[in-house]
Amino acid sequence: MATTTARRRSTHPMSYYWSVVKDMNDSQKLELITLLAESVKPQMSTKPMKRYTMAELNAMLDEAEAEIAAGGGTPHEEVMREWEEELAREEQEELEMQMSETL
Repeated sequence: MATTTARRRSTHPMSYYWSVVKDMNDSQKLELITLLAESVKPQMSTKPMKRYTMAELNAMLDEAEAEIAAGGGTPHEEVMREWEEELAREEQEELEMQMSETL
């Protein structure tokens, strides 16, 4: 999951945003989601989605299944472990940030 961290452009770890959102009620969360979705609409509308035929979709599925059968891909347990490690790392970063701000 290091790639996720590397692609992040925010100065705050995701746990920071979660700490802000977790105490919101459903109405506030819905309003926030609406604002966020509207803020990316221009980007989404400039990039139309490619339409695939059923044959193309089936070919992509066949390719993915063949990759998995050949031992490729990442097992679910490993993805979850990496995700949990990243969350723990982000929480540690946030604690360190908070500690440095209080000094």
